Amino acid sequence: MSVSTLALLIAAALAASPATTQLPPHGSAFITTLPLGADIWVDSAYVGRTPAFVDLLAAGKHTIVVTRTGWEAQRATIDVSVGQTAQVSLTLARTSAANSSHDFGELDVRGSPAGATVLVDGKKIGVIPAVAAKLAAGYHIVTVVGKPDERSTREVDVFPDTTTTVSITAGEPGGPANDILEPVSSYIPAEDVAVSGSQIVIKYRGFDLRCALGSRAYTLNGKDGLLSIAPAMLSGKLYLPQSLLAHLSGK
Repeated sequence: MSVSTLALLIAAALAASPATTQLPPHGSAFITTLPLGADIWVDSAYVGRTPAFVDLLAAGKHTIVVTRTGWEAQRATIDVSVGQTAQVSLTLARTSAANSSHDFGELDVRGSPAGATVLVDGKKIGVIPAVAAKLAAGYHIVTVVGKPDERSTREVDVFPDTTTTVSITAGEPGGPANDILEPVSSYIPAEDVAVSGSQIVIKYRGFDLRCALGSRAYTLNGKDGLLSIAPAMLSGKLYLPQSLLAHLSGK
């Protein structure tokens, strides 16, 4: 067989062989939610439950919808680039029905120093690391107490059917020593306290205090200041720093 004939046979064989499949340019997305286990639709196509890695997404914009029973559906638009993974993290909001139900979650409190006392809503649950295995879903006030001069307080949202983990260091900024959140009703009569949305106005014993939930900024008799801990609303009760309440009430 001549060389030219052999070359023709090889060329014919190659032409008859199926071409290697080439994937079009694409990217991907990693989708997670809090809480986990939400159903995911990408461009109206169901792809699974969170957390999920979704591959072979064409470059460009895509619409993501996540749903879970008892939670409001969340929608997001992502821009996928070739060879890149878009990160999508969505926090679901409970529906009104879920808010009124008796859902429970677990709270895992880490931090320092080891052995520091952990209180949830004023009740001791143990020492760091501490776990509250069955806690009503919603906001709770977590206090970590180390040495007598080390104390920090934080408002934590516990999600149902999942473990919410927080790390708190006793005495860290935002939770100064010897100050914790206390219910305003224990110090000031209800008729002297007004809450409208997030805005708080307290007029008592000649004091005029104005502040807002979640913000440390305040004015007292027209003078600006910074609260040791941001005000919080828990189970319909207003909480303010104990040091401020003691000052306002004279207790």
